[in-house]
Amino acid sequence: MATEHERSPEHKKAHDLAEQALDQAADGNAGKARDLIEEAKSIDPRIGEEMSREAKEDQRQADKAVRDSSDR
Repeated sequence: MATEHERSPEHKKAHDLAEQALDQAADGNAGKARDLIEEAKSIDPRIGEEMSREAKEDQRQADKAVRDSSDR
């Protein structure tokens, strides 16, 4: 369940920028990724913590999918 903070327009904008930063990093654009992260953090200083939690959850789900597919 999203908190009031997570529903705020500022948080949503920062989250979108952080997602774009991840895409840029994956494409090899480290400088652009850093710029986007800094912009996101200037809007919502807590965005880094959330993105870290999301990355851990994504990794957990990916690991589970690999385990499940190897059990077949």
